[in-house]
Amino acid sequence: MKVTLDRKAMIIISAGIIVFTIAGAMLGRVVAVESPYGYLKLFNEAFYLVVNNYVQPVQIDTVMEGAYRGMLEAIDPTNEYLKPEEYDRASRGESAGPAEVGLALSKKRGYVVVLAVGARSPAAEAGFRSGDLLISIDGRSTRTMGTWEATQALRGKPGSRTTIVRNSTEGGHKSVTLVRKVLGLSPPSGALVGADAGVVRIGAIHEGDARRVDQAIASLKAKGAQRLLLDLRGCVSDSLAESIGIASLFVSDGTIVRVGDRYDGDKAYKSDGRKIAWDRPLVVMVDEGTARTCEVVAAALRDDLGTPIVGQRTWGLGSLQKLIPLRNGDGVLLAVGKLMSPSGKEWNGKGIDPDLSIEGNENDTGDPQRQKAIDYLRGVSLQGHRTAA
Repeated sequence: MKVTLDRKAMIIISAGIIVFTIAGAMLGRVVAVESPYGYLKLFNEAFYLVVNNYVQPVQIDTVMEGAYRGMLEAIDPTNEYLKPEEYDRASRGESAGPAEVGLALSKKRGYVVVLAVGARSPAAEAGFRSGDLLISIDGRSTRTMGTWEATQALRGKPGSRTTIVRNSTEGGHKSVTLVRKVLGLSPPSGALVGADAGVVRIGAIHEGDARRVDQAIASLKAKGAQRLLLDLRGCVSDSLAESIGIASLFVSDGTIVRVGDRYDGDKAYKSDGRKIAWDRPLVVMVDEGTARTCEVVAAALRDDLGTPIVGQRTWGLGSLQKLIPLRNGDGVLLAVGKLMSPSGKEWNGKGIDPDLSIEGNENDTGDPQRQKAIDYLRGVSLQGHRTAA
């Protein structure tokens, strides 16, 4: 008798349930609906109904991939299932090409969403903004993509094109075709505004940026800066070490970030001991594009120094991910740690609220949002700043 693919899948799942049930009985456990075994039974029933009753025949692998993705994203939108070829590329750090469009991505309401837009990138020139939903990329719905997969879909050869259907924050669907190009890293930069206000702009955090921020601050001090605005708008980074290094330029001794682990508890990461670069009035500016370890810097300076945060609520990505292989060559990107401020406050999924809300966007003509932050900075007393405890 011929065994079809769907019958094989049913046999495997049913056999797994039987094994789990027997094992649970041997251990003296009651298999209830609320137990993992009960849920596996319910999943088996739903799977059977889909395979045998959906309006048209279904591909088993498509159904199962959807189940994997749904399970992972239900608990954290940054979790992701990777097929074997995707896991192989991710584990070796390969990308789909050197050119990109300048978008940092996450997931929201099932779709891929824009976290931040790189300055002078194709996406910036096309008017993309933080919060825009990407409905499809080159005809593929982003509901079936994770963040890693969508990021790779936007990469390719220089001069190649990609078409994105987006739902902008201003409302309405729009199809936009972008030409990929190689984007260089944007290092931290410093600028003196007026006679005594310095601004250090950090658009992203890469290896060596703590040293570059130190140099930018030294240059501003030499020009007469007495107050400093640390501009972290649109800053997205996964580099925990560099973020700790940047915060350590302001915090001489103290905890920079706590990392929570399910089994090992919380671990405190202290200032890395580098020389303090700034001990004068300081204000941190953030927006909804500020995410991941850039949020670490803002949280550390507020907790350790009482530094005011101005701007808009940050995005709220406070988990650490690990790439974990599965037995068939596929794998998962799974959140295995949570980031917390020195005082133990979490921001994953909710963001960091500013002390002073300032609406606007850095792409607005003249950047009035930054000007309001500088006006606030000028009102901070020269004797009013705090040092780390």
